[in-house]
Amino acid sequence: MARAKAQLGVNSAVIMGWRTSDQSIVKGLNRLGVPELSRETVTVEEFGRDSSYEITTGYKQGRFTFSGYALKMDVKGQDELRARLFENREFKDCVFMLNKDDFYGLDLARDPDGFFQVSKAHKGEVGRNDLYSFSGEITCGGLICEYIHHLVADTIGFTAGSSGVKDTITDSADGFVDAGFSAGDTLIVHGSASNSGYYIIKSVEAGKITLETEGEITTEAASSMIELDSGKI
Repeated sequence: MARAKAQLGVNSAVIMGWRTSDQSIVKGLNRLGVPELSRETVTVEEFGRDSSYEITTGYKQGRFTFSGYALKMDVKGQDELRARLFENREFKDCVFMLNKDDFYGLDLARDPDGFFQVSKAHKGEVGRNDLYSFSGEITCGGLICEYIHHLVADTIGFTAGSSGVKDTITDSADGFVDAGFSAGDTLIVHGSASNSGYYIIKSVEAGKITLETEGEITTEAASSMIELDSGKI
């Protein structure tokens, strides 16, 4: 039996302006906390019974928390974090890197109005023989997804569907199954001239992904390098 591999946090980071020309990275993290998922509970008591019980109610999603040591070369990341806090800005262009490949981000296929907001940006304190620390928190105003399956290739094309016919993505190199994509995943397309965005996967074959949409993509032949990322809530 193969030995399980632990996931180290050495490459964790918060990236704002993700995949844009104005990307800002908060570096120096030594801790990254993902949102807690929970439901509120209500205690129910019934007349004539000396016992009670609890039922769950609304779904609640926590916030991303992070902390680390401030780096002199990270002026842009820290400045951007504070700027978004002061402006109370709602933003979508943020991911939380777990390692060099995998990340948490918004699920804009299922929740297109989702957003993040910075709720804390603290420079912390320093001791005489210590380093300057910082900490921050970013709240989630929508569904998030853990994206752990990835493929980058120039063999990926797009075929538009129509009423009753699903949109499809093709790969002439047949790499979709090996990459780990599966039905129900949220899929991010990046690098396409016309079809970059968020989609939900209906089914997967080695050379074809069928989406839940009909006529929402544009037919596009394989030519440029396309990046695909997928995962589940």
